Amino acid sequence: MTATTTTSARWPRALLPWSWLASAAAVGVLGYLLFAVSDWPHERTAGGLLLGVAVLGLVASALTRRDVADPRRSSLVASATVAVGGLAAALVAAAGPAGAGDLWLVGGVPLACAGVTALLALVARR
Repeated sequence: MTATTTTSARWPRALLPWSWLASAAAVGVLGYLLFAVSDWPHERTAGGLLLGVAVLGLVASALTRRDVADPRRSSLVASATVAVGGLAAALVAAAGPAGAGDLWLVGGVPLACAGVTALLALVARR
């Protein structure tokens, strides 16, 4: 095994905690905007759910550091939980008058973040 192979095989592992921080920031900003700015109670509820999902992303960032025993498993479990939380928030937001437009925005951001972090976790090596 050459130095190039080892380095290229480790880049997903090194990016995993940073991807969780970026995901938590993206979901947190969306959740804050829904929670603080919206006039509809169901959208504020969806924003609160997204803020909870963002906190989970911060916890996942801590669980995927280099010194953790099995960061891949932690990241995959957190990705699945973020996806379910994002879908729940999207369904809550879509219950109001805005409908399907909110479903795509509120559900799309957490699902995209969960997908990226899950892919990085699957590619990462120990």
